[in-house]
Amino acid sequence: MSDSTPLTLNGFAQTLVRLGIATEEQATAGLAEAAEIGMDLDEEFEDTEELTFLVGECGLGFQTPEKVDGDLEEGYAELLTEAAACSGGSVVVDDVALVRVEHEDGEADEYLHFRRNGRSIWHRTEHLSDSTRYMDWNTAMEALGDVVPGNDDPRAFWQLDEDSYDAWWLLLTPEQAQGLEEFGLPMAVDLGNQVRDGMPSAEPETPEWYMEDDRLHASEESRRGLDAWLAPMDAALDRWRSAHLPDDFPFDYSLDSLTALERLVLDRFDGLAALEAAGQDEFFEGAVRYVGQTALRLWPCRWTYRHSDDDSSPFTNEPLIRSNTPGGFGGGFSPDFVLRTLVKRRTNRGMRERMETVGEGVEDYRKALRARTRGR
Repeated sequence: MSDSTPLTLNGFAQTLVRLGIATEEQATAGLAEAAEIGMDLDEEFEDTEELTFLVGECGLGFQTPEKVDGDLEEGYAELLTEAAACSGGSVVVDDVALVRVEHEDGEADEYLHFRRNGRSIWHRTEHLSDSTRYMDWNTAMEALGDVVPGNDDPRAFWQLDEDSYDAWWLLLTPEQAQGLEEFGLPMAVDLGNQVRDGMPSAEPETPEWYMEDDRLHASEESRRGLDAWLAPMDAALDRWRSAHLPDDFPFDYSLDSLTALERLVLDRFDGLAALEAAGQDEFFEGAVRYVGQTALRLWPCRWTYRHSDDDSSPFTNEPLIRSNTPGGFGGGFSPDFVLRTLVKRRTNRGMRERMETVGEGVEDYRKALRARTRGR
């Protein structure tokens, strides 16, 4: 905390102005509102949560409510539009809705849908009950991350209070956030997102659209990793077929062919130790390629790749299969992982179930689109 700036409303207002977060006019208006409700502007507080309400009085930031005042859909809409307004116009949020999808078994799923600068974004939600006024906190945080300006804007959303419920948030540069922390605020949570605006030129909902969209929003390292995997695909599979498969193998990318492949994998590797000892095994890499290419023929999906410098990150730095759906619908798997699991467990049940999540994700998305259309 700065020795020269007391933990008072006046001190907080001065800090907001000094850091370029508020104008003199905004700070003056906020202090006037605080004085009108009887607050002592020079009283020193030990708990900075007594100060952060001034952000709202200054017309800045937004608050994450413990419970919404109206219905949940209105609550999400208010939260996201107020957060987007912090960007000064670079982020526009509209078409906010909670979409309920009924299933034949009587179960139901619910999704939060909104558009950020024209792009539809979906998140699956879980609420305590149909009548609850409590938001799904994980979904709310993810959605706020989607509203960060991103692109070349260095700002992120920062939570000023220790407790997220009824907390005040500001969109800040790293230097502004550091300045508020030095003033004495806990700055407990930050939401930054590597958002890159941009829409594919391909026809929407086609495989080409999803592949182009991946490239628009992927890092350069991720694009290089995917290109290196895809470029030799046909030649690698032809070589794998001639060098490693028996003549009677049903090379037709069917589920039956996967059954035949499973037997070959289990015969070749009697456990994970054998697989690890094989190292960069050409047979195993060919199997990974074949499993992924089979998924591409069975369901609307694509190969993806996400580079990470963190080796502990799950399912990074390897080719993955992802359903052609927005991120909120899941639907994807690692061919490498399902084959390693086959070797470990000696059963194909988990492999088939993981692959089928691709089709399930696509079907869930189609149902949500139909429900969204009916709800308009």
